[in-house]
Amino acid sequence: MKKKLILLTMLFIVVFTTSCWSRREIEDLGFVMGLGVSKTEDGFYRVVAQLANPNYIVAESPEPTSIYTIMKAEGLTVFDALRNLSKIGKRRLYIAHLSTIVIHEDVAKEGLRKIMSLFVQDMELRLASNILISRVPPEEIFDTPNRIAATPAVALEIIADNYGANSKIYVSDLLKAVDAASNPSMNYVTALVEKLSPPTKNEFPQLILSKIAVFKNDKLAGYLDHEDGQAYNLITNNFQIGLIVFETKDGSDKIVIEVLNSEAKITPKFINNQVHFDVKLEVEGSIAERMPLHLKYYQIDFNEIQEQFDIVLKDKLKRAFFIAQQHYKIDYFNFYKYFYREYPKEFKDMMDNWNNVFSNAKINIEINSKIEHTALNKNRGRI
Repeated sequence: MKKKLILLTMLFIVVFTTSCWSRREIEDLGFVMGLGVSKTEDGFYRVVAQLANPNYIVAESPEPTSIYTIMKAEGLTVFDALRNLSKIGKRRLYIAHLSTIVIHEDVAKEGLRKIMSLFVQDMELRLASNILISRVPPEEIFDTPNRIAATPAVALEIIADNYGANSKIYVSDLLKAVDAASNPSMNYVTALVEKLSPPTKNEFPQLILSKIAVFKNDKLAGYLDHEDGQAYNLITNNFQIGLIVFETKDGSDKIVIEVLNSEAKITPKFINNQVHFDVKLEVEGSIAERMPLHLKYYQIDFNEIQEQFDIVLKDKLKRAFFIAQQHYKIDYFNFYKYFYREYPKEFKDMMDNWNNVFSNAKINIEINSKIEHTALNKNRGRI
């Protein structure tokens, strides 16, 4: 009896376990590495898909333009346009390996919420995909070959991963875009991608993440340059490693400090119905370069460099807050989360008007920097 029960159990498992019911053969799939969204003059959505050509990628010396294929279709919605690609492609599109999504500036200005439903509902799509903004049609970005045998979408992912080497830009992913689209208090931030002219006549055009794109909630509002991008990363604790360049007080030298560690501590206060933020920035770094402007070396005063570095950092943060509060009037630093944690009841009354509240908030900045050592050779660098 016991043996019969075991056999019946095994038979039940075999009959009802259908692990291959949704299988898709790899040779029947088109692997989408990049996806672009823009709009036509008639108001239709245009979707551009960059597909990898596996046979050419594994070749010994593939032609830069042979490792990818670009497809384009239009539709009433993003999903409709994406589905219309099936009328062109010979393989079923597979977007689980999607690394980069490029959204045209015009679509971003209308709001990301309009196009987020597709990305949220598609179970194949990974929320770690990078989102970038472009001023030119996405197909121009994706049709930028390179000599490192990587599709442009993957090349953009590599560039995004390397942002920490300078901390001048910030790249956000699909998950944060979804959060911003569903959270009225959160303001989205990511990077602008641009196409540069070839450095020489024998080279291809190059892609660069040139600025930080700031949003009012999910609608594109403007851009921050590299200097303001550094300040943004310092304030939001996204700064990894980067260089701060400034002149000495007497203008005799240019000093380059390599920031090795940084931490911003944000403390909200609510005094007499006025929102305050204390921003304390702690920075550790080393002198990475010294450039004498008058070709005359002399021993520099470390205490003076330390004081000047503090002033430069404070001015950098002051400018960043001025741009956010007075120019854009947007809390793209998302300070709301600090205030909400300390004053949840008060925030509830402010949340619908938080950007205006932030624009009128009093911000106190405190800098505590430490130059631990110099990376220069004492004899050759004449410190």
